[in-house]
Amino acid sequence: MVETNLSIRGGLFIKEHEGYCPSFYADSKGYPTVGYGHLITPYVTYSPNKTGNPYDSILTTKQASDLVKKYKLPYTSPITKAKAGELFNEDVQSAVELVNKIELPSGCIFSQAQFDAMVSLVYNGGKKVLDTDDVKTLIHNRNIFAWDLTKTECDKCSRIVSRAFSYDASLKNRRNDEARLFCEGKPYTHKYDVYTL
Repeated sequence: MVETNLSIRGGLFIKEHEGYCPSFYADSKGYPTVGYGHLITPYVTYSPNKTGNPYDSILTTKQASDLVKKYKLPYTSPITKAKAGELFNEDVQSAVELVNKIELPSGCIFSQAQFDAMVSLVYNGGKKVLDTDDVKTLIHNRNIFAWDLTKTECDKCSRIVSRAFSYDASLKNRRNDEARLFCEGKPYTHKYDVYTL
């Protein structure tokens, strides 16, 4: 199996979509998070962030201190940009490893854009996203990796990609951007918005 690394462009893509916040904040599900979407723990929740702007759901000093003590965190709120980068690198490496473990059809490989899009999806959605039926359909369809496709096959691939990236409706814009990236340079395009099929 050929292992692929996240491109610089892919890393910037993920950081842009995650946003950066040096203070502990609650994400869209209420989980405490910091930096570029680094999950502090999935065992505590606060009021979920409804705006997508992490600065709108920053934890109080007491909440942050309690988290540091309870989980013996090696950092406090706010963190430095260097620490945010370290946490990002660790988290993204885990996502890269998971995507590299995907078993594709024999002779098929992800293009760099496809790999970056999948890493972004896994970074944000976690390992469980790879177990969804729509993602499994995507990674097991040989035409997703082919170049010589009919118009009908291209349309089917576009639909498969749209469904595979329809994960977490609160992140529709990000998922459309990931689907567009996944289709980049392929004979099919991202012509069906996620959540529309």
